[in-house]
Amino acid sequence: MRHTKKYKVQSAVRIIVLWLFALICLAPFYVAICYAFKSKTEFAKTKLAFPTTLYLQNFVDAFELKNYFNSVKNSAIVAICVVILIVMICSMSAYIITRKNNKFYNFIFYFFQMVILIPFQTIMFPLYRELYSLHALSTLWGLIFTELGVYMGYYIFLYAGFIKSVPIALEEAARIDGCDRYQVFIRIVFPLLKPITMTVVVLCFLASWNDFFLPLIMVQKDEVKTLPLMQFFFFGEYTSNINLAFAASILSMIPAVAVYFCAQKYIVAGMTAGAVKS
Repeated sequence: MRHTKKYKVQSAVRIIVLWLFALICLAPFYVAICYAFKSKTEFAKTKLAFPTTLYLQNFVDAFELKNYFNSVKNSAIVAICVVILIVMICSMSAYIITRKNNKFYNFIFYFFQMVILIPFQTIMFPLYRELYSLHALSTLWGLIFTELGVYMGYYIFLYAGFIKSVPIALEEAARIDGCDRYQVFIRIVFPLLKPITMTVVVLCFLASWNDFFLPLIMVQKDEVKTLPLMQFFFFGEYTSNINLAFAASILSMIPAVAVYFCAQKYIVAGMTAGAVKS
């Protein structure tokens, strides 16, 4: 009985703590909804109360903001290009590193992992000078390749862990049938990487779509600003109409949330499948 009572108390405390963490995480979303769906009149009366009526004019006005659609387009171009390049380069790199498994390729693998451990702030100024010398500042291609370099190490690590679980016997059978190394990867290995590839696509898209720091230090021109950077200036420019700024923020969440919910089942599968050795 004592053990049962102790277990119930521990379970209740655990549930309470989890609920507190959930409330802390959901509080910003609640504030955003309260602000975005209120008119100026209702907002002046009750700031944090839930809206009595959904005032959608804020979202209509957000669509008409200067450079809003252009920033959405820039974010989409950058995110899609980064995802495609990450999947192509990291999957092939992880495959060759994993299958070669000698001192040179092990050094390359650990070198990429060391990059993950380096704080971005330590390379920020050298990176800025390098991009300036290459005339890559305030360009989409400069932002794409910078994000590619920053993200590569982590996704090579994910791909390498998954590829180790792919049986080599399948590749040997394909070589006996006359496939070269490239055909083995494209026809045999890469289709088997679907779970981890979907995980990489979702995580990379969310990281690129929500990236604020890199565009902040790289982009000065309005026509090249991405959506998170444009929102930053919205909250400065529309301080007198904070409801409009929050409406624009909620609109920017929609693509990221849609991508996550459409592919969330692949995230756990991809992250855990490589941990089980077949």
